[in-house]
Amino acid sequence: MSSCRPTHNNNALPSKTPSSTLTRRRRHALMKRGGQKRTTSHSLTIRNGFLENILKAVTPKDAKEIQKEKEMKRVKLIEQSPKGCMKSAYQLLANTVIDGEELVLAYDATRDGWTASAFHERVDGKGPTLIFGKTAKNARFAAYNPLGYFSVEDYRDCPAAFLCVFKNEQSFLNGDASGMEILPNVGSPAIFDFGAQGPSFGPDGLRIPLGNAPANGSSYAGIGEATTSYGSSKKCISRLGSHYAGRSDGVTSVFAKGEKNETNLKELIALVSPSMERDGLYVS
Repeated sequence: MSSCRPTHNNNALPSKTPSSTLTRRRRHALMKRGGQKRTTSHSLTIRNGFLENILKAVTPKDAKEIQKEKEMKRVKLIEQSPKGCMKSAYQLLANTVIDGEELVLAYDATRDGWTASAFHERVDGKGPTLIFGKTAKNARFAAYNPLGYFSVEDYRDCPAAFLCVFKNEQSFLNGDASGMEILPNVGSPAIFDFGAQGPSFGPDGLRIPLGNAPANGSSYAGIGEATTSYGSSKKCISRLGSHYAGRSDGVTSVFAKGEKNETNLKELIALVSPSMERDGLYVS
């Protein structure tokens, strides 16, 4: 009797997969492999770019490249600064260790007090310092101390230190380089750093005691005498030629012609760069 159940042949060959199905599978495999290749290529590009950036960051820049960057920063800072001390400061500090670095007002005698303690409280450890002063007869001067102040109770050599006089008020306000005369350090010592005194450049170049000069037993405590007592904290003394170069106009101080070698100050400020603040001493 015939059965209604299908007859199974265990020896029969498996049916073939349709060609259309194989084509789709091959296409999918190829697309997958192609995608992997594209992903790998993209990863290599990112990886290579990352390595290039790392190499660029750790490779030292040459002197010309560094100087160009500083010049660009300086020009921008001068353009952005209002008329006055900041504009002149950025111009004066060209080619110094703080060329192109942003400056801040650390000390203002009118605001903080005409005392040595007020001065050192605000500038010690702040790095290279630029001083600006205005005399009783409205003469403007500047003084740059690349070493900064630390109240080390000593004097130091520093060939990079300098004084500056301005031709007129407009030169100061506009930061006009042609109206600034730089008076470089020409003798040692260049900088005095005593906690009981204000800024002093050499024994005679520029001394702003801000009160009483300390009786420290040094012949450099005063000009021509072992110690000096000043009745006014605004007193200022300057004599050029021995430690800082003389002026082209023959005036023997950084003051106005009629003020000779001693005068009183109307203004005294100190500028520093936050980027240069440090605990240890700077060397020239």
